[in-house]
Amino acid sequence: MNPAGARMPDLNRWIDRTAEFLAHYKGLPILIGVGLILLDFLMVLLHRLAPGLPLVDLVAGLHCFLYLGLLTALLGGLIAEVL
Repeated sequence: MNPAGARMPDLNRWIDRTAEFLAHYKGLPILIGVGLILLDFLMVLLHRLAPGLPLVDLVAGLHCFLYLGLLTALLGGLIAEVL
């Protein structure tokens, strides 16, 4: 038996459960995306107020949470329309 094939029913069940959850809470991915964008704003603000923190410098410089938040909000809006 193919090991990858054995995982497909688990993946299918996970996708079904996720789709059912998102059908009940359609705005949740958008709210999470907005929260991540606000977190990026706070990281940039912290970077400006307290420079020299290595992890904050890296995250604020790359705007990781901004891009992740935009992607989450946009994809969440598209998924909400489909469901």
